[in-house]
Amino acid sequence: MKRHGWMWSAALGVLALVLWFASSGTPGESSPGGQAGSHDSRVGAGSTLRAFFSSEPPATGDSSPRIRGTVRSARGPVAGARVFASGVVAGESLSALPCRQGAEEDPERSMLECASSFQLSGLINERSGDAPVLARATSEDDGSFSLEGLKAGHYALWVESPEGVGMRQDVPAGAEGVELLLGEGVRVSGLVSNEERVPVAGVLVTAVFTAHSRFFEAVTDATGHYRLGPLPRGEYVLLASKDGLLPIHTTFTAYGRELERKFVMYRPRRISGQVLAAGAPAAGVTVRTWVHEERTEREVLTDAAGRFSLEGLAPITHELTARRDELWASTRVDFNTEDPFRFLVERTDVTLELEPIVEVTGIVRDEAGRPIAEANVELTELDEEEEEEEDSYSMPVSSAWTDAEGRYQVGPARPGRLRLEILRLRHFAGASHEAVFQPGTRTVDFVLERAEGEEEEEEDVPEASREPRPMVVGEVVDELGAPVSKAEVSVWPEVGTWMGGQLERTRTDVKGHFSFSAPPEGRYRLVAEFAQDDVTHTAVRVVEVVGKGETHVQLRFEPGQVLSGVVVDPRGQPVEGARVELRSALRTQFYHHGRPVRSWRGNQLTGPDGRFTFQSVSGEHLELAVMKEDYVLACAEQEDGRIALPVKAGERELRVVLLRDATATGRLVQKDGSPVTTFVLNDNVWRDGHFTVPIRCNGTLQLEFIIPNEAQVPGPHRRIRRSVSVREEVDTDLGEIVLDGT
Repeated sequence: MKRHGWMWSAALGVLALVLWFASSGTPGESSPGGQAGSHDSRVGAGSTLRAFFSSEPPATGDSSPRIRGTVRSARGPVAGARVFASGVVAGESLSALPCRQGAEEDPERSMLECASSFQLSGLINERSGDAPVLARATSEDDGSFSLEGLKAGHYALWVESPEGVGMRQDVPAGAEGVELLLGEGVRVSGLVSNEERVPVAGVLVTAVFTAHSRFFEAVTDATGHYRLGPLPRGEYVLLASKDGLLPIHTTFTAYGRELERKFVMYRPRRISGQVLAAGAPAAGVTVRTWVHEERTEREVLTDAAGRFSLEGLAPITHELTARRDELWASTRVDFNTEDPFRFLVERTDVTLELEPIVEVTGIVRDEAGRPIAEANVELTELDEEEEEEEDSYSMPVSSAWTDAEGRYQVGPARPGRLRLEILRLRHFAGASHEAVFQPGTRTVDFVLERAEGEEEEEEDVPEASREPRPMVVGEVVDELGAPVSKAEVSVWPEVGTWMGGQLERTRTDVKGHFSFSAPPEGRYRLVAEFAQDDVTHTAVRVVEVVGKGETHVQLRFEPGQVLSGVVVDPRGQPVEGARVELRSALRTQFYHHGRPVRSWRGNQLTGPDGRFTFQSVSGEHLELAVMKEDYVLACAEQEDGRIALPVKAGERELRVVLLRDATATGRLVQKDGSPVTTFVLNDNVWRDGHFTVPIRCNGTLQLEFIIPNEAQVPGPHRRIRRSVSVREEVDTDLGEIVLDGT
């Protein structure tokens, strides 16, 4: 009986575990804990269950490294949270694969940073390149967890529960006391439609965590909508793919609670036609085009009738080239119609006529016969009219850079008068060569003279003068300590306003890190800013740069709060179609830093009720810019051309008044009635006496005219002050203001 009881208990335990995991997902939503592989509406609970049982548990008595820690939320330890450890596989995971475009490889960037939509679609749809889950655990009543059976190395830890989600990067095997903090997470949603703007069902939408290439997936429903999340904060690549449509991807930084991304997917296009040589079909000719969406060159061979077909193309302009031996042809093909919202599906009328061409090769050397690398060589076609006009200019038809041996090759070009030029080369004077070139491959070598004032060998630089400048390094994190990618970090003088000038600027990487050369020793203001859609956060710290080493600093954003408001006219009526931006007052001179609600392109307008909402805002030194054609911001702060409404820390509701645009105009004249030809008013230079200033408030408008000292002798400029009465939304003609010497 005891044995039977044990078996029943075990069976019930397994059943309970199955039901618990099955209830964790919802069709149509992603399941962050799983590695979903199905491309239909079943993505979710079933895939989570399959992923859970895909790894074998460690053997009893396993002495391999483990990771132990505690799951916490704002309320304390969290029981029953699911914890996962995933590891990047060198040479396989997308975040660890070097950028590869054709035969070239860029080890400084990963495939996720440079891959085309086609490349990503091929990898992701085959479940290739993700970071596998290698260990799982469930937190105990006190929030503790233990991930067993790990190998030596570093892992990303993911945690999810009904209280939220979280993740932590670069945790070494064997670590103890690791704290995983649960945050609200970010839900990403949107609509996928085709080029006719009809919603598309059954589209696989995949979010890939950039720093660790973990996949999160969902499928669009019958209305074309998808919903992913909640996702841990961080940087992601988002891909939409479906058979019969061209894949498309974008990037986003998960922050705030809700994020919207829409996709328009296009049908693949086809270009077909014929290649002719001397009017006859040309067989075996290579026809090529650069496929931008694939970031690679596509090529086909013509058949016996000289015909070719290129398929799977995007509806953009394509540059087609055809070549056989020293014969060449090119043409541009597009899919445009008279209707800007409709495109042709195929172009079958393309004809390429082969003609003789010229190609030029050669070597660039210095006067000592040594090859010169990285010299830019341009080839330009000239016609007879351009030969006679010295100031004429033509665009080059081809350009190339010399290799380590000084060799170059440019072309093809039409036979005739051509110009070869070497430009943009340090230490050497430029050179050119013009001649009439016959068809074929021709050779032109160059010997460059050293530029005047350039020494052949640079003098030794004293060791003391080559000491590096001090560095400022650090990270930007959110209120939970998680890294914030793509935050802008800038250095400013410790005191003063934005007019003091920005000294340095950079962006954080996918792990929230930043570094840059610091100014000389002293105290500075370090500013971190993150702005995306309806999320704007700033953090400011004063740092002291000392010595020649590194100054390390962490900039932390405060928890975000909702900021709402309404835009009205002076009569209290809502203003529809006003553009709203929340931005840092310190960064206004770079403009467009903040973004309005639910608009990652910054085009969001207020609705019929005039309202706007930012879902997550924190920090000081913020200002609200509200813009609408033919309107101005009432009684706005104006400082050196900046017009905006200051936002106080902790402010939750704003009321913005827009006025109909009205101006005060007039003329500044001398006593004899002649215009003052040059003067400054409101930081603008005016000429011929006329001036115009905006009216933003009822009451008195203060005007200060500054007249330069025309004699150019020491002494102050003349300043003339006038006060005039104005009314909101009423244009005012001030007539002539006489410069009377007072």
